[in-house]
Amino acid sequence: MNPPSIRTADLLVNTLRTGDATSQHTFDLVRLLRRQGVAIQIYHNYPNGPLPDDILPLVQQTDYSQYQPNADLTILQYPVWFPLAERFRQVAGAAIFWYHGVTPPALWGVETDRVMLQIAQNNTRLSWYAHLAVADSPFTAAELQRHADYPTERIRVVPLSVDVAAFAHQPAQATLDELRSQWKLAHKQVLLYVGRIAGNKRIDLLIDALAQLAGQFPDLRSLIVGDTTANLAARELTAQLRQQATRLGVAQRVVFTGRVTDVQPYYHLADSFVLASQHEGFGAPLVEAMAAGVPVIASASGAVPWVLGVVASGDNPAGLLFAPGAVADLVRQVTQVLTMPTLRQTLAERGKQQASLFAPAQFDQHVRTLLAEVVALAHEPPPIAQQPANRLYTQADTALREYRVRSNLPWLGRLIEWVRINSTTHIKEAYVDRIVEQQVHYNRLLAQEIVRLQDEVLRLQAQVAELRRQRDQDDIMTNDQ
Repeated sequence: MNPPSIRTADLLVNTLRTGDATSQHTFDLVRLLRRQGVAIQIYHNYPNGPLPDDILPLVQQTDYSQYQPNADLTILQYPVWFPLAERFRQVAGAAIFWYHGVTPPALWGVETDRVMLQIAQNNTRLSWYAHLAVADSPFTAAELQRHADYPTERIRVVPLSVDVAAFAHQPAQATLDELRSQWKLAHKQVLLYVGRIAGNKRIDLLIDALAQLAGQFPDLRSLIVGDTTANLAARELTAQLRQQATRLGVAQRVVFTGRVTDVQPYYHLADSFVLASQHEGFGAPLVEAMAAGVPVIASASGAVPWVLGVVASGDNPAGLLFAPGAVADLVRQVTQVLTMPTLRQTLAERGKQQASLFAPAQFDQHVRTLLAEVVALAHEPPPIAQQPANRLYTQADTALREYRVRSNLPWLGRLIEWVRINSTTHIKEAYVDRIVEQQVHYNRLLAQEIVRLQDEVLRLQAQVAELRRQRDQDDIMTNDQ
């Protein structure tokens, strides 16, 4: 049964594709809501990749000008800012801002899209239009509060759902043998990485560690499973990583698979899963590896210690941590795992137990509680209503998002519109839109800085007034004497 007052729900996303953690989270939310009888529509800004059959009929590509919010519940998925997200300001029903973490620009690794990450950080202020903000971990909850200053009492932590049973399932031996043959891994020891090819993931540390371990473990390989062509930034970083492996003499030991249709069997090829990330909002591959019984070695940064249960379990963590950015510490932990069978077995057992905390049943329970709460809060305005209006910030948005190409000619109109849209889209989306959004970002930062300076001037004026009052009072007392 769906929660009271939620008959329809809209999910706003940048784009969708199978194999992406935020997309999978969207799929999980949609399926849960549909089981409760809620009518769902997913609106996305940019073209999608491959999608599950049950999700495909629910998606609609749109833009700011076309989308009109009118659902009982609107959920904004926010791993990055996108133009359609600005419509969240006009949502009338219950609203949830679901924050998945924004990679710090300094950790991005390449110049491409770095400014867009700065824009994404600044526009986390969209959360103020939500009745509740949700984060994947305590780490991302603190990050959202730091970026947006959103009220802490309205932030909830709901971990991502991972199908731990599916990842625990042992693939057919023939499947594993075929993969080992394809990637030349027969009789090799494998350090596995699964995830985005992005600077914050610090895949370069894994390659550095492999080079230092090569002499002791001549059959050791690094298997990097991730889309190397997802975008320009991924392509640039992949080229850098390949050059690094060549420079260190381990190019033949580093295997890039590119995008794969099913990541599950790859975990069962691994002797250890390594995540060197220096900014991790959750880390679904950590849970997938633990579910598959693979010993985990990961950087002690971001949400990683929390996901591995280090805080909760004390001396019995579900994985080994190393100091962020410290190759020598990573080498030490890998050496332990590869040379100590008892440790591998212990980590595998603890990992499976820890992974069960992120199973779909737990996710469903968390979301049902969340929905009931947001319905109750929807009877009052979101936190933005309590903030004083900032006229400068409102006028800082100079993007013409309502503009649509149209023609008034009777029968040629639609053809002319189609030609105009398709002949300019590659220029508008790739260049013009980005330039305008960078200007909006600058305007908003400037507006915030002006308001901050105005507040500081008022504070200093009050301080001067108090000093003058004290001086006048001292003068009166001196005259009386």
